Amino acid sequence: MLDFSRGDIIAALVASFLWSFAYIGPTAVQPAGELLLVAGRYIVFGLCGIFVLYVDREEMKKVSLRRILFALHLGVIGYLVFYIAVSYAVTFSGGFVTAIIAGSAPIGIAAVGNILERRTPWGVLLSSVTLIFIGIYSISLTQSAGESPHYTALSIFGISLALLASATWTYFVVLNAHAQRTWVGLPTTRYWTALVAVGAGAGSGSGSLLLLPMALISTPAATFSPIIFGNLLLWILGLGFIGSWYGTYIWVRAAQRLPAALAGPLLATEAIFGAILSLIWEQRLPTSFEAFGSFLIILGVVLCLYYELRKGRLREV
Repeated sequence: MLDFSRGDIIAALVASFLWSFAYIGPTAVQPAGELLLVAGRYIVFGLCGIFVLYVDREEMKKVSLRRILFALHLGVIGYLVFYIAVSYAVTFSGGFVTAIIAGSAPIGIAAVGNILERRTPWGVLLSSVTLIFIGIYSISLTQSAGESPHYTALSIFGISLALLASATWTYFVVLNAHAQRTWVGLPTTRYWTALVAVGAGAGSGSGSLLLLPMALISTPAATFSPIIFGNLLLWILGLGFIGSWYGTYIWVRAAQRLPAALAGPLLATEAIFGAILSLIWEQRLPTSFEAFGSFLIILGVVLCLYYELRKGRLREV
């Protein structure tokens, strides 16, 4: 039986919190373009991975080539494919539709994980994910003000890309967790995270760099003033090292023990953290939709946690 601790739950929540800083990053670096931020973030993430692979190179002996390639492909799919799908989904269908569909990935994670592990009764899980979906939808309603998408062929294509983004993140989280719990002879958590980081950095970083000349041409000259460019570099380092590297590292550690049916709801708290950070950044109070949505997401997470606690699967440490 899979046992987990309060520390695993806290680690998953901390990872969601660190990832949520991406919600305010594009606004915080203005007038620098988002592409500059994304390219720098994933390059830093990849460099962190390369450094760890070198320092812990003795761990290479524990990993077969097949598993190395598996970790690298997780990084490419979970970051490069996801990033491209979300970016173009926003372009073709708008931020609201993309936020609803791509942001519902925790629901897919919980459902697919439960199919693999058959751990949580479907009645409990469906109640939890329904609350979470309504909560994500409510939070996203604030974004919809003034948006009236026309459902053309391009917008339908954008919806398809948003579905792809949700599927890729589900794939990344579930398969990474499954590998951590079922494979024998895995390297240390840090080394595994490094392999994923190199895949993400090589894929996402190179993908972003292909468009970097265009981004530089369209970037206002003010971006390269000392203050604005320094701010951009700070956000690149923060999102690349603290958000991407450390966030992924502690998530991988938690995923070794957390059931996927619980990991999905815990990951949904990223929307709450993102909303809170956005409110602080914008210096305003939450809308009724944001407050109601956050309440429902928390309720959905608590419902899953309550079931696990009743089953006595929570360890002290």
